[in-house]
Amino acid sequence: MSTVRFQEVSAEQAQGGAPASIDRPTLFKEVSDALDADLFLYSGNIERNLASIFLNEADRPTRRRNAALILCTTGGDADAAYIIARYLKNNYEKFFLFVFGWCKSAGTLIALGADEIIMSVRGELGPLDVQLLKTDELLFRSSGLDIAAAIKSLSDQAFEIFEKHFLEIIRRGGGAITTHTAAEIASSLSVGLVSPITDQIDPLRVGEVERAINIAYEYGIRLNNNPDRVTSLIKNYPSHSFVIDYKEAGELFQNVRTPNEIEETLERVLRSFEGETGQLCISRPNEEGLIGYLKPKQENTNEPQQNTDGGDQQTSPPTKPTSGIRTNGGNNKAGRKDESERPLRPEQVAQEVKGATSQGGREQ
Repeated sequence: MSTVRFQEVSAEQAQGGAPASIDRPTLFKEVSDALDADLFLYSGNIERNLASIFLNEADRPTRRRNAALILCTTGGDADAAYIIARYLKNNYEKFFLFVFGWCKSAGTLIALGADEIIMSVRGELGPLDVQLLKTDELLFRSSGLDIAAAIKSLSDQAFEIFEKHFLEIIRRGGGAITTHTAAEIASSLSVGLVSPITDQIDPLRVGEVERAINIAYEYGIRLNNNPDRVTSLIKNYPSHSFVIDYKEAGELFQNVRTPNEIEETLERVLRSFEGETGQLCISRPNEEGLIGYLKPKQENTNEPQQNTDGGDQQTSPPTKPTSGIRTNGGNNKAGRKDESERPLRPEQVAQEVKGATSQGGREQ
């Protein structure tokens, strides 16, 4: 997992490659000011441990009235999604959700808790589909819709086999075979053809899927008290990857809008970060997890500091521009590597990110 950290840099690629007049922290401040919101990024799978890291990032000593979350995920754990959504709803007056790319499954559950969804033309929501760990697999999940679809398909096939043979027996019997006998024969044929497949279905797995779907439903109505909307997201879509675009999302949620000019610039800047660093951010979820508070630009006077021996300690010139997002950066002290090159120990990540400033000199 990588925790993001932003510094003041030039956003030269923000406008499709043309020089930009603002840097990233300035842009973050404009977006935050417009929404009166703390601005957060979550790119990656939704899991309990990553949710805890997100809560650490969001647990700020001073908060704005509202929260805005840029979310990119294929889904994950419903419990973790509920924790994130409830935290933002309980600790802020209003919760804005930016969808610039994929926001599937558990991401859709978080969307149910948003007061306003800001969705670009590339944004995608998905069905409220539970994700389950595959048997004997540690890293891969399966869709709860897969088992439900398989059972429905088998049921349909069994009925078609029964109906076909039943009617054929009645027709060929010419009245010599009773309806009861024809039904028994057709039933035996249907069971004999389908049972080798149904014998492979684990009833405990079916129960696990049903329970997970019920959990998603209960979380959904707690975040968005609209049972019809939640039921539609669970049952009316055939696959986990099914695309719910802006138009359909607007019909479902009724609190969806397109980004305004400054929010479109935010999307371009984040996409430029992907191009500069090769690190996924909003186009696709980051595999390791990219989570952080997008710190806005603040005033920095760079005033000389006083040494303990009574002399003035001068600050060094600002560092040259970087990508604007660093992962696991460390402190830069005398005799050590530049902080953009030094890894930070995991236990220092939260403290380092919270204490980061967007610009300024370094002590030498």
